[in-house]
Amino acid sequence: FRRPYLIRTIFKMYKLNIKGQKPAWWLALAVFPAYAADAPLPLPDSVIPEPVFFEQTEPPKPSENLLKPPALQQQKPAAALSAEEVRGNAALATALINRALMAQQWDLLAELLALYAQAEGYDAVLYDYARGAWLRSQQRYPEAIALYRGILAQQPDLAYPRFDLGVMLFENRQYREADAELARAKPDLAEPMQQLVERYQAEIARQQRWQPQINLQYEQTDNVNNASAERDIVLNGVRFVKNEESLPQSAHGLRYGVGLGREMNVGGNHFIGADAGFDGVHYWDNQAYNEQSLRLGGAYRWRDFHQNAGVAPFVEQNWLGSARYSRQFGATLDYSRRLNARWQASAAYTHMQRRYAEEEVAKRHNGAFNQLSGTLIWQAAPQWLLFGGADYSRDHTRDKAESSERKGGRIGAVYAGKNWGARTNLRYVLRDFEADNDFYGYPRRDKEYHAAAALWHNKLAWQGLVPKLNFRYLKIDSNMPSFYSRSSAQWFVSVEKAF
Repeated sequence: FRRPYLIRTIFKMYKLNIKGQKPAWWLALAVFPAYAADAPLPLPDSVIPEPVFFEQTEPPKPSENLLKPPALQQQKPAAALSAEEVRGNAALATALINRALMAQQWDLLAELLALYAQAEGYDAVLYDYARGAWLRSQQRYPEAIALYRGILAQQPDLAYPRFDLGVMLFENRQYREADAELARAKPDLAEPMQQLVERYQAEIARQQRWQPQINLQYEQTDNVNNASAERDIVLNGVRFVKNEESLPQSAHGLRYGVGLGREMNVGGNHFIGADAGFDGVHYWDNQAYNEQSLRLGGAYRWRDFHQNAGVAPFVEQNWLGSARYSRQFGATLDYSRRLNARWQASAAYTHMQRRYAEEEVAKRHNGAFNQLSGTLIWQAAPQWLLFGGADYSRDHTRDKAESSERKGGRIGAVYAGKNWGARTNLRYVLRDFEADNDFYGYPRRDKEYHAAAALWHNKLAWQGLVPKLNFRYLKIDSNMPSFYSRSSAQWFVSVEKAF
């Protein structure tokens, strides 16, 4: 490296560490502070070393002697220097910028850069390099990337800034460009850095390859036919008594699913995707209620560090028992954004058309379904995730008495500890139907109460399969209880694996 001084110093620090036979991954990351506290690098521990977070109280760091160039070891601290001293001495400002960058003192770095830009004879390349580091610490990736591309346009032989650029592009989900920059930098990097490049490249490939999924769960339910437990029906003063088949029925079986999906970066922050899945449930003691579903979908998506937006069309065919029951097709628009280190918001809109196979069912229930939902997520602690949201949906059917509007809210929590994890959520929905019911002569109204929970322990895992104990509960209170009030409770064990 011929210039700037900062880049030479970092490279010397890296070589000194290797010669001392103490290869430390923090030093590889110190070439450019790599990770933001609110964006853990989406790589497994076996792929990329433990990240250095900007906001850590005591981040891993080199020795004090390595942090300070020789000329500064007896120098007074930056806090004791006046603005005039820094502004009037470009060499001093350069050394202070070096120290602030290595110590990840981002507020101090911003102040030093403002003074350095006013110093006579300041190095524009050094300024852009350090400012790019500061912009990256603020997760302002487009600006940081632009600065580093400018540096490399002037000095294309700088391998380590090119590596930094590749990692920034990776973090900003620009995988195709990240892979190209890392591949170009790799031959000129030290061997440990080349290994780090290979890990990034492996993760870029993993993120974009076909991802199979398998899930299997034992299931038991006390109301497989979604029936009301009310035995008597009174209509216009006349009492009717249900037969046994019209009352809630129990069932035991297996729920299963297989799927295959892929998302591929086609340039910049643009992704295209496709997925297919087949799932269902088989009850060995009540096979009339067996279900199967085949789904095909595609997607276009924009992804960067802060946000994720996309449109995903789909088509689905459903079977009940052994006969075709319904098909549906439509599309989902979704958007999510990281608000800060702890908060994230998302929203989704789905439009779907339903078509039923049986003519009598189709006459009443064919129609369109629209749903809008919003979710707010709070990471209260490293192991805790809390969320809440609101949902609105509109079901338009040919029979206005079956058309309905749903309004609801939900809350939940997820705990993911070192050895065990748990998930729970509660949901309330108010469902109002549009027209008078055929039997009762007034509109139907349901209040729905949903609850679900799951518990698992990682020590029970085998070959990546983690069994989970699940509970699901549903209760519907209807103003027409004889037909529509019902409840069901399910305990089941599930096993899932994503490859």
